Amino acid sequence: MTRIVVILALVAMLCGIACGQARTAEEFWPEVDAHFQFAKTWRVLGFAGSERGEEIGYRQFHAGVGMAHQWKRISKPHPENINPDREHIFVLGGGYEYLRTVWGKTKTENRAVLEAMPGFRPFSRLLVRDRHRVEFRWVDGAYSTRYRNEVFAAYDVSIYKFRFNPYASAEAFYDGVSSSWNKEQYTAGIEWPYKRRLMVNTYFLRQTCPTSSQAHLNVAGLKVNLYF
Repeated sequence: MTRIVVILALVAMLCGIACGQARTAEEFWPEVDAHFQFAKTWRVLGFAGSERGEEIGYRQFHAGVGMAHQWKRISKPHPENINPDREHIFVLGGGYEYLRTVWGKTKTENRAVLEAMPGFRPFSRLLVRDRHRVEFRWVDGAYSTRYRNEVFAAYDVSIYKFRFNPYASAEAFYDGVSSSWNKEQYTAGIEWPYKRRLMVNTYFLRQTCPTSSQAHLNVAGLKVNLYF
């Protein structure tokens, strides 16, 4: 009983912080992801969403598709995640993404992506992942590369049959054109899984980018994940 009270207190604190931060948000970023699991170790991902453009301050839409291979399931006993990627020690993937501004200054970007995502569980309810991502970008025809490194940690909470996953992440961006680390994103949120088909991700993101039209940006986000 004491454990449940402590968990509820932590959840109330997280929700209070999230609500307070959401009131200061300057942007809302929605996204829908569809995950298709094939056989035991292959998955295909399709996604579409909207966010602020990176180099210019206009809203842009993005959509893409990717494929990944999953290696070796995590053996430590733990609550199973409905996202198959998070049930494996290593995931290697690649894909394509298209981005375009829809008003203001027009910009089109085509992006090829390679990702490597090792993950482990130091404790049964704690998942830690370190994503390495390389982007090959063609922005209005001009080629550039970028490297992104994201450290992610999520905790599994179960209260009777109700489950959710508070998480936090930090991501740093290295720009090949300027040869510098020029962007950072810090995220805190909660994932709300429903059975094995749906996970809703609510989050608050703080972005720092001195080279952007807005050096600091606060974002409230909603991502709907569908699993097939």
